This record gives sequence, structure tokens and C-alpha cells, in this order.
Amino acid sequence: MDNNIYEVEREDYKAFLGQLNFSMMDHEEYSLEDCEFVKIISKKTGKHLCTRVADNKEQKEHYFIFEYPDSDERIEPKPVWKINLNTKEEVQGFFNALSQLQKEEKND
Repeated sequence: MDNNIYEVEREDYKAFLGQLNFSMMDHEEYSLEDCEFVKIISKKTGKHLCTRVADNKEQKEHYFIFEYPDSDERIEPKPVWKINLNTKEEVQGFFNALSQLQKEEKND
């Protein structure tokens, strides 16, 4: 079977993992040739949900999502903020705002 159709980006894989109730999951870790595998498997259904493959030869990781867990095997996802700062001025402005917020919290 060609697993490439199940390959996802790292951020999508992280978001998927963030929804799993790990008390209801098993994982398998093993090495094969120059690759290390981590599989996440449902304890309830035995479904192979996802895998991370670290290709040591290419120094690259691949992420795969094969199936979604049953609803009782998931938890509410936590919101994640993603901020893209493209210039020095944006970075400086961001840290100035954080500094100002910290000063305001100390004064309260």
C-alpha cells in the first residue's frame, strides 16, 4: 500500500496528537534500516491511528494519519496561537508588547 496519501505536515500531526486521549492509546517504537518508527494504536479498537517516521539517513521526519479515533478516545483540542513575524520591526514590536503586559501584571 502506498502510504504517501496519508502523509501530513508536522503541524497537522501535532494537532491530531493533541486531540488523543493517551490513556486510551498504546504506542509501538521500533527501528528498521535507517528509520525509527513510532506508531499510535487505539487500545479499544486496535486501529493503527498514526505514525511518525524519523529517517536518519535523510535527516527528515515524515508524519502519517491513517484513521481517526472513536469520539470517546478524543479530548477537546486546546487552542494554539500561531504568530508569524517576518521583519525585525515586527519581532521588536511583539517583544515590546509582551514586556508591557508583564509590567502591567506586576503592577496589578
